[in-house]
Amino acid sequence: MFYHEYSLTACGPLNARAAEVCRKGALIKTDEGGYGCIQPWPELGDATLQEELDALRKGRPLPLGVRAAECARTDGEARARGVSLFDGLHIPESHATLPSCVSPATIRIMESKGFKAGKIKASANLAAALERLTMLASMVPSWRWRLDFNGCLNENDALKFWKSLPHHLKTRIDFIEDPCPFSIQSWERLVDAGMPLALDMGSDVEHQPAISSDLPIIRIVKPAREATPEYLYEPPVFTTVMDHPVGQLWAVYQAAEYYRNSLPTEIPLCGLCTHLLFEPDPFIDRMGGMDPQAAVPGGTGLGFDELLEHIPWKIL
Repeated sequence: MFYHEYSLTACGPLNARAAEVCRKGALIKTDEGGYGCIQPWPELGDATLQEELDALRKGRPLPLGVRAAECARTDGEARARGVSLFDGLHIPESHATLPSCVSPATIRIMESKGFKAGKIKASANLAAALERLTMLASMVPSWRWRLDFNGCLNENDALKFWKSLPHHLKTRIDFIEDPCPFSIQSWERLVDAGMPLALDMGSDVEHQPAISSDLPIIRIVKPAREATPEYLYEPPVFTTVMDHPVGQLWAVYQAAEYYRNSLPTEIPLCGLCTHLLFEPDPFIDRMGGMDPQAAVPGGTGLGFDELLEHIPWKIL
C-alpha cells in the first residue's frame, strides 16, 4: 500500500471545536490500484493521522482507515473494469455549508446559483448563533436552515437556544445537528420541546449509546466514518467530513448509490459540496464551482485518473 500526505487550507475555522484552518490528511493507494482518503478531526475525537497510518501499516486499521480501505477497494474494482462509479447515478443536491468564515456576499452568490438551504456551523455562544441565523435568514428568505453545534452545548442550553428562536425562524429549520452529546433521555426532552434533531455518530460507532428506533432523529451519514446504517427513521443526509475531493467523491458516490431508485422528491439535501470551503488546487478545480450539485470528474472509479497517477506516492 502507498500513501501521500496533503493539506487543505480553509477560509477560517470550520466548526465549533476546530480552530485550525490548515487540515491535513492522506490519500492511500492499494496494490490493486484503488484510492481512498483519511482525514482525521482529532478535535472531534478521531485518532491522529499518524496513528491512523501506523495502524493501517500494521494491518489493524482504525475506523477512518477501515472506511478508506473500503473506498479504495470499491474504487479499484471500478478502475479495473474501466468504468466510472457514477455511471447511471443521479448526484443529490446539497445545502451550502456555512462556517463563520463564509461571507454574506458569498451566500448571496450561492442563492443565485441555486442553493436552497444553508447549514450553519454554530458555537456555544448562543447569542452569536441566534444573531448569525437571524441575519442570514433575512438575507435569503427562501432558504431552509440546518445548524450544527458539534455537541458543544448541554441539554439545558440546547433547550434555551430553541426557546429563544422566534416562530418564523423555527418553521424554517430542517434540523439542529448534535446540539448536545447524545443520550436517549436528553434527546427525548429536546424532541418533546419540538426541536427537529439530527445525529452525527462520529467514528466510534461501536461505543455510542443505542438509538431508539422510534425517536424521530435524522441521521447524518459520513461515509468516511461509517457504513450506511439500516432501519433509519428518516432518509439519511449524507455529508463529507470536509476532506480531500477523493474522500468527498466517496461520500457523493455513497449518497447517489443509496438513493439510486428514489424519486428526486424523496432525496433530502445532502452536504456534499464542501470543496467550496477550501483554497483551489488541481483536484478542487475539477469539482465544479458554486453549484448545489457537485461535479463528477471524468475517468474511472471515483475519477482523477491522471492527477492520481502523478502524485509522488510513498510506500506505507
